[in-house]
Amino acid sequence: MPILPLLSHGLRAGDPLAPLPAAWECDLATNALRWSAGVYALFGFPPGSQVTREEAVAMYMPESAALLEQVRSRAVAEGSSFTIDVTIRRHDGALRRMRLTADVECENGRPVRLYGTKQDVTDE
Repeated sequence: MPILPLLSHGLRAGDPLAPLPAAWECDLATNALRWSAGVYALFGFPPGSQVTREEAVAMYMPESAALLEQVRSRAVAEGSSFTIDVTIRRHDGALRRMRLTADVECENGRPVRLYGTKQDVTDE
């Protein structure tokens, strides 16, 4: 599924993600992603670019991709949250360190959505 711009596709008034510059979410049924402009910038894509989850994960360095899949699977299974620091290779080839936070939204006890923020921490 392609990534949809977060702010133009259903972010509701009062949504806690609204003020965050690099917010994202993933529909667990379809793997469809929605990104705010800050996430596009972090990955080096123009806002509104068509990027699939698979293409985005492929930009993670191998050890970071493995860590992401491990903590993501556990969070979905347990309905928990996580924060990890990972390394990505941007669309333009630059390496960046990124802090990824995620939480799971459940409906009727079933996980339906992951959401959170991504922050460039390269200079930390």
